[in-house]
Amino acid sequence: MFIIDNDKFSAFTLAEVLITLVIIGMIAAMTVPTLIANYQKEETISRLKKVYSTLSQTTNRAIADNGPIESWEMIDGNGTWNGSKFFAENYLIPYLNVLQKCENNNIDRCKFVANGLDNKKLSTSYVAELSDKNYRFYLNDGTFISVWTYKNLNVSGKNHKQYATIVFDINGQKGPNRLGRDIFGMDYFIDTTLYPELKGKFVPRYINLSRNQLLSNSGYMCNKKQSGSACLAVIYKDGWQIKSDYPW
Repeated sequence: MFIIDNDKFSAFTLAEVLITLVIIGMIAAMTVPTLIANYQKEETISRLKKVYSTLSQTTNRAIADNGPIESWEMIDGNGTWNGSKFFAENYLIPYLNVLQKCENNNIDRCKFVANGLDNKKLSTSYVAELSDKNYRFYLNDGTFISVWTYKNLNVSGKNHKQYATIVFDINGQKGPNRLGRDIFGMDYFIDTTLYPELKGKFVPRYINLSRNQLLSNSGYMCNKKQSGSACLAVIYKDGWQIKSDYPW
C-alpha cells in the first residue's frame, strides 16, 4: 500500500500566478518591439540590396549600349517632365522589368507619398524629385521609382551641370513611406563641378560625405531632425547594415 503525504504537494496561489503573468508580460513588452524592429530592418536591407543591385546592373547595361555616364544625352531644363521621361526611357526602362509607367502623376497609384525622418510631409518644393515634373514607374516586384533630371551647362562656379536623381520606394505605396525607412535616393552625375570626384558615377545620395556628416543634424542628412535623404549612404558605408546609431 502506498501512502501519499499531502504535505509534500503544493499548488501555486492565485497571487503567485498573477505575479508570474505580470513578469512575463513585462518581458514581452520589452522584447517584442525589439524583435519586430530587427525583423523590419532585415527586411529593409534585403529589399534595399535587391533594388540597388537591379539599378546597378541596369546602369552597367546602359553604359554598354550608350557609352560612359558622362557622355549620356540629356534634355535642357530644371526638372522638366520631358527631360525626366527622356532619361528614364533611354537609360533605365529598357533594362528593367517594368510593370506600369505613370504618364499621369495625379492618379492615386502614381502619387509619391513621402515623409521625412522628422515626420514632416515632404512638399514638392522641398524635394523636387517628388514633384509632378518627374517621371515615375513601377517594377514587377512592386518597387516604385521616381526620376528627376537637371541640365544647365551655363551654370557657373562649383555646381551641378547635368545630373539625374532616382528616388525609390522599396515596397511601393505600403507604409511607412518615409525617407530612410522604405524610401531612398541615388544620383547620376553626368557633369558636376561641385563634386568632381563623382562625375560619371551612379551613387547613393551624399556618398562623398563622411559618416559623421551623414548622421549630423544638418539639411537632408540621416537624422530624425532632418529629412533623411542621406540614409542610403549610411547603410552603404556600413556594409549593408542598419547599425545601432542609425535613426530608425
